[in-house]
Amino acid sequence: METAAAIPATEDRRRTGVLLAVLVLVWACELLIIQEVSSHPDESLPLLQAVKYAARRMALNLAACSFLVCLLRRFWLHAASLVGLIFSTIIVTYADYFEHPLSWTTISLQWNEGTSIAGHAASLISWPVVAVLLAVFAVKIGLREAVERRPPLAGLRRRGVVAGVAYLVLAVGFAGFYKPITRVNVGSPEYTYGYAVAWATEFLSYDAEVVLEHAIAKAAVKSRKLTEVEAPLDFGRHIVVVQVESLDYDAIDATTAGGEDVMPFLRYLKGQSMTYMVKPFHATGSSDADFALLTASTPNGRITPFKVVGFPFGESLPWLVERFGYTAVAIHGNTGAFFQRRNAYEQMGFSKLYFDQELDDCGVNGAYDDELLRFSARLIRESSEPMFHFVITWTSHGPFNKLPSDAETIHSSPKSVDQRYVNCMRYVDRALEEYYRELPDDTTVVIYGDHHSCVQGYASGTVHKDRVPWIICRKGKNLAEQHQTARTGLATSGNLTQLDMACYLRDSLQTFATIANQERAKRNQH
Repeated sequence: METAAAIPATEDRRRTGVLLAVLVLVWACELLIIQEVSSHPDESLPLLQAVKYAARRMALNLAACSFLVCLLRRFWLHAASLVGLIFSTIIVTYADYFEHPLSWTTISLQWNEGTSIAGHAASLISWPVVAVLLAVFAVKIGLREAVERRPPLAGLRRRGVVAGVAYLVLAVGFAGFYKPITRVNVGSPEYTYGYAVAWATEFLSYDAEVVLEHAIAKAAVKSRKLTEVEAPLDFGRHIVVVQVESLDYDAIDATTAGGEDVMPFLRYLKGQSMTYMVKPFHATGSSDADFALLTASTPNGRITPFKVVGFPFGESLPWLVERFGYTAVAIHGNTGAFFQRRNAYEQMGFSKLYFDQELDDCGVNGAYDDELLRFSARLIRESSEPMFHFVITWTSHGPFNKLPSDAETIHSSPKSVDQRYVNCMRYVDRALEEYYRELPDDTTVVIYGDHHSCVQGYASGTVHKDRVPWIICRKGKNLAEQHQTARTGLATSGNLTQLDMACYLRDSLQTFATIANQERAKRNQH
């Protein structure tokens, strides 16, 4: 029988246990919410199945949090909570931008590219989300400090060990036998079992040959959606394709508060061009866009396509244009190591590559689009042979702070990301206008955005989220007259993908070359 003095002590320990249980529950619920908001399953789930998945994740979360709360001392538990706050901010920001969860494969293969654009990543953080996470962090700290002031709970470490063993049993049981994570087909592994289990599985089961097979299978799918309805393009003597960094579809028609066009040149060019609203590929980074254009293929969606070991780049667009008599040149102001573009472009058949090192040797600062485009125009004007130029701009990369002060023309002292973005788009527009003016007549020009900017609030009216423009024009000719899908509405429906556009461009080139060869043969006969 307990003494009178023992009863209060027992009550105190019981209250300690309650506080620890609340701490575990708060932490586990926080993890569950983060897992939910950062997961983008490829298809909607029936309610019962979604609840089952959430229950599995919650069981794993409770076991993991119990393990940490019971075994870690106060300092290390606070440190773990802080790491969790940072982790949650990163994965929510990543998932919101790329619309799928962050994978271990992405971290291990693309950490270098990720750290190089950390400034842009910071600009994408949702501060209301961070505020909520900070509030939860404060609650967890407060609960742990309250526990510190109370009598210790007996057998706490033993309970932590039991919780850790329970976590391992649940993780191995669920992900290894009940519903193996390697065979999860709905959404992503993270959606089913949470990040720790998914990342561990990716680390242990990564197979480069399987990734290659998946990439080849995705690339085998082609499109004739545009080819079957649009007339083939007549390319003329030269071809230039410009991939513009962060060019939104809405940016071209955006106006300032005073009614001034943000991009007056591109808005003018639209009237003489074949213009499309396109959903870009942007699952692993901007390299998805140039991969799709140059190979007329869908990227694998798991890792940056240029890092898939053994992928066959041999019959890409540069190889094709070289075969048809053009000299293929790639120009980009970034390093060739970024996304391993240099290695891939060499395999594609470009005659000449100009990355930052080569541009520096030519006295060109590739960080500025106007210099980059002037260099391209000069090479084309001085060439005696037909040229194909593939140019990737860079100045308008987020967080949109690369402009020199004299180029801040709309907002002289920009105070927000949307103002910086608008200034960048005006700068790009002027650089493209000068480029177009300096190109020889009879040059086909293709301009498209690599991905959406993720900037909001600069455009009025309907916002076309995650859509970029594709503008196809021919200097000296009005291509709008032959734009069949503009009349049917397909061009601006938002239902076209970059695969549709890349395949149409490649099919048109093949048709154009065949017709040109036939005409050449006829002339030789006469």
